[in-house]
Amino acid sequence: MKIVRGWNQIAALAGVMCLLGGPGAAFAQNSGKMPKNGAPASAAPSSPGSAPTIGAVRFNEKPLRVETMGLTMSLPTGASASSTAIGNQAAVQVTGPDSKWMSGARVLESSDLNLTLQQVADTNLKTQLGADTVMVGMEGPSGAQLIERSQNLVIGTLPAERFYVLGPKETDPKHAGRPRLIYGVTFIKLAAGRFACFESSCGEADLDRAKPEMEAMIATASFIDSASLESSRRALLDAGDQFLKGLDESALRSAALEAKETWWRLYVPAKTGADSDAKEVGYRRIRTSIGMRGQVDPSRDPKKFTGADLDEGILVQVDFRGVLGETNDALTDSQGIFFQKFDRKDEMWSLSTRVRQGKNDRTSTELGTRKGNQLTVKRTDRPATTLIVPERAYLSRVESFLVQRMLIGARLTTEFGFNTYSSESDMIEIRREMVEQPPDKPKFYRVTTRMSNGSPAQVAMCRENGDLLFADLPGGVKVEPTTLDRLVKMWKEKGLPLD
Repeated sequence: MKIVRGWNQIAALAGVMCLLGGPGAAFAQNSGKMPKNGAPASAAPSSPGSAPTIGAVRFNEKPLRVETMGLTMSLPTGASASSTAIGNQAAVQVTGPDSKWMSGARVLESSDLNLTLQQVADTNLKTQLGADTVMVGMEGPSGAQLIERSQNLVIGTLPAERFYVLGPKETDPKHAGRPRLIYGVTFIKLAAGRFACFESSCGEADLDRAKPEMEAMIATASFIDSASLESSRRALLDAGDQFLKGLDESALRSAALEAKETWWRLYVPAKTGADSDAKEVGYRRIRTSIGMRGQVDPSRDPKKFTGADLDEGILVQVDFRGVLGETNDALTDSQGIFFQKFDRKDEMWSLSTRVRQGKNDRTSTELGTRKGNQLTVKRTDRPATTLIVPERAYLSRVESFLVQRMLIGARLTTEFGFNTYSSESDMIEIRREMVEQPPDKPKFYRVTTRMSNGSPAQVAMCRENGDLLFADLPGGVKVEPTTLDRLVKMWKEKGLPLD
């Protein structure tokens, strides 16, 4: 169950479901307005006499620099920037002059080194429009309309592609007459498997003014040398691949049996330090066991399983409830069941997410299957995807819940890279795990997780057996083990929904 802040900001909160390894809920990342949380990024106002210009657009004298992304970019005079996160990725949000437009930038990283700009753009368009192919000027099943697409662009010296989509009409009667939004997306290919993504939005009536400013700003973007990043990435994946090759059925069974049922509380602590004053974000239950493939569908009777249904492997069941908003008016419930055979060649999962906010009530389901190196993901909210899984350092959905426990159990204190599937980006991305043993706490391990390139760190403190003591997530969210009785008591006292 994932937390949301309106339909267009689901991806910005996907990290809650991704906490310490778990897959996120199956929603698209169509973020028109980027989240406004985060610290100011480094940009300074310009002096009129020395400000650079492109065409009629004047920029601040001092460029914006975002170290976590390796990005340097000039901002139009009057624009402001802040660092933030979209899904699990570090990002920067720019608000244009007079707040007429907004633009978010992030870096996408895929293990598929043959991935093309067109494929990346097509995947994003498919999500927004709800169809594989929509011509310019046509409307997709989602109600959104493709109004412009520019291919074979060059930004700086790098190939790029851009499109603009007119968002669907507002269906909520309370918002009747609200202006439609324009969404502009620009992809720049930085290196093999690495892309910069700029997602912009403005009101339909503001496009003529906003478009030159947004495009001129993006034209100034530059990124740090990709060769050094590729070398670092290769070394991390080599370490991850070596670890995974050492896993056998015995190691996987042990990890599954040690990971007993756990309840986690997610909250933002109060300044007073009192639990009664803390802001509850959600709670999560994880159950790990040895089971059969057929149990991925809990409605089926195990007595009627036949054939592949009887395949034995590891089952991970995840239940999450989240609340958001000053009045806790957004409620999200998710149930995920993940299966993997002991030979690590096959996996399967089902994920159902229901989001309720006001009169809106929406349910999405995701079904993933992998046989060998072919992964297929089918959803009810967007078209299906088929990906080729990398031969090395691939971490399955089940293993993503167990990898920290296994790394600690092996007493491996270094940094690892793993290829993992991300529901948020619909791509194979690189997850990083840094395992350390603090000198002042020799019986404990600190694990720092980054779910994708440049993503904010999730820091967990664990016991020697891999059990979680506590974790710190982006946005000031803390995680701690708890019990069902304690959760029920606390949520009742705070008047939070439990049904």
